[in-house]
Amino acid sequence: MIRHVVLDIEGTTSPLSAVHDVLFPYARDRITPWITGGREGTAEVSSGVREFVGRRLDAAEVAAVLVDWHDRNLKHSPLKTLHGLIWAEGFAAGDLTGVIYPDVPPALAAWQAAGVGRWIYSSGSVLAQRLWFSRTDHGDLLGLLDGHFDTVTGGPKKETASYQRIAAAIGAAGPEILFLSDAVAELDAAQAAGWQTIGVSRPQDDNPDVGTHRAVKDFGDI
Repeated sequence: MIRHVVLDIEGTTSPLSAVHDVLFPYARDRITPWITGGREGTAEVSSGVREFVGRRLDAAEVAAVLVDWHDRNLKHSPLKTLHGLIWAEGFAAGDLTGVIYPDVPPALAAWQAAGVGRWIYSSGSVLAQRLWFSRTDHGDLLGLLDGHFDTVTGGPKKETASYQRIAAAIGAAGPEILFLSDAVAELDAAQAAGWQTIGVSRPQDDNPDVGTHRAVKDFGDI
């Protein structure tokens, strides 16, 4: 029996374009002025970058590393932390809105009514996830979610150990958890941890290949 559903965001609950064409450019334009201006979280983010590269860097060099990571879509935690801080300001200012596929809210509500846990696992920071779901084009959806995991609290999304860690955190055995994602490497890692899996292959996102995993086009097919 499925007791918990764990959801990816990009290509699963939300269009890829909403993230890559809106959120990412918004953050990129603000990385350098944020770091060189010593804005909120700069010390923590900069420390993480210096530790990662293993050498001392001034503020401009830290910003350059972050921009490079951003442009290569790397999932390093200092960058994801900074993204969350930048997006928090954008959501608060009304510049940004979370875009959710229309089949997602009713599915979350139905799972909630059935007593099934609902969790998000994304490479974006927990802060960014909470912002995304609290200010969506379908209203505030945080009440339909039980919690969030990112690459800090859960671990890298392509590693089996991350899914074992999340299962322990939510107190469930692997077969009691269903993972939904559009990324075959993530689905494979979850399956290796004993989870049940469904690949989300949405036509709006060019029907990504989900390998041998059962595929659905939207949550209504589950």
